Amino acid sequence: MKTGKNYRSRPWYTGILILAASALLMLPAACGTSENEESVDENRDSDSCASVDRAEVETRDLEEIIRAIGSTEAFQKVTVRPEIKGVIESVHFEEGAKVKKDDLLFSIDDAKVQAELRARQAALGEAEANRENARLIFERRQRLYEKNQISEEERDEARTGYEALKSQVKRIEAEVENIKETLKDTRVRAPFDGIAGEHHVDAGQLVDTATHLTSVFQTERLKIAFTTPERYLGDIRNGQEIRLTSPAYPEKKLSGTVYFMDPQIEMATRSLNLKARADNPDNLLRPGGFVSVELIAGVREDALVIPEEALIPTRTGYMVFTIEDSRASGREVEIGLRRPGFVEITQGLEKGETIVQAGHISLAEGDRVCSE
Repeated sequence: MKTGKNYRSRPWYTGILILAASALLMLPAACGTSENEESVDENRDSDSCASVDRAEVETRDLEEIIRAIGSTEAFQKVTVRPEIKGVIESVHFEEGAKVKKDDLLFSIDDAKVQAELRARQAALGEAEANRENARLIFERRQRLYEKNQISEEERDEARTGYEALKSQVKRIEAEVENIKETLKDTRVRAPFDGIAGEHHVDAGQLVDTATHLTSVFQTERLKIAFTTPERYLGDIRNGQEIRLTSPAYPEKKLSGTVYFMDPQIEMATRSLNLKARADNPDNLLRPGGFVSVELIAGVREDALVIPEEALIPTRTGYMVFTIEDSRASGREVEIGLRRPGFVEITQGLEKGETIVQAGHISLAEGDRVCSE
C-alpha cells in the first residue's frame, strides 16, 4: 500500500517543479529585454536621421504657353489654268521641281494665232497706206479751199475720209495688240518662285480656260492655322511668337509669328481661329501637315520654382518639406505654372529656402534630417 501511494504522488511533484523552474527562468529574461528595448529606442531617438536629397528654392523666368494643334498651309498657292483654249504642245517642267517666276511651264499650239496675227498685221499695213493717202487728199483740198477753188463741202468730205481711216488704223492696231497678248497666253508661266505640283495634262491634250494644268506652291514660308479656346482671347495679340513641332521632326522646333486673329469667335466651338507665318528651312514641312503649336502669351519674370518631385499631394492641395535646424517641417504651398522637371510656387515658400527634393516618402513632421 505504501509503495502504490508513493507512485501516485510522483507526477504531481514533478509538474510543480517544472512550472516553478520555468517561471524563474522567464522573469529575468523579460526584465532584460525591456531594458534593452528602452535603451535601443533612446539611442534611435538621439542618433538616427533621415537621408534625403535637398534643393533650394530658386527663381526663373517662365514663359506663359498656350498649347494648340495646327495645320500647315502654303504661304502662296496658285492653281494654274490656261488663258485660252487650245492643244498642249509641250510640258516644260518636272513634277515637284523648283521653279522661278516666269519660268515656262506649258506651251499651247499657237499656229492659228500666228496666222491670225499675220493677217491682221497685213490689214494694218493696208489701212495705214489708205490713211496716208487720205491725209494727202485732205491737205490738198484744204489748200484749194483756202484759195476759194473748192467748196467747203468738198474740203469736209476729204477730212471725214481721212478721220475714218485714222480710226480704222487705231482699231486694227488694237486688234494686233490683242492677238499678240493671245500669243503670249499660249505660253503658261510660273506666277512666282516656288515648287511645281503634278501636271494634270500631257502634250496633245485639248484644254480650255477651266482646265487645271498644275499648281505652284510657295513653301519656303508657311501659314500655320490653329485655334485656341475663347478664354485666352485677352492673352493673344498679333506679333506674338509661336513654336512648332512636327511628328515628322520631333527634335526640331520652328518659330513663327501670329499675324491674323479672326474677328469673330467660332460659335459652334467657342474658339478663336488664328494664323501665323513661319519660316520653313530646307522645306522640312509640307502644306497640309499636322503640327503642335506653343504660343508664347507672356513671360513671368523671377518666378519661384522648385523641382517637381518635391511636391507632395494632399487632400486639399500640395505641401513640401522644408529643412529648418536639421528638422523636417511640412508646409502647404500653392502652385502655378508647371514645366518639365519643375513647378512654380505662388505661395508658401521664399527664395533661398531649403526643401526636401527626394526621400520624403517615409519622412514625418519633425524628423531629423542628416547633415549634408
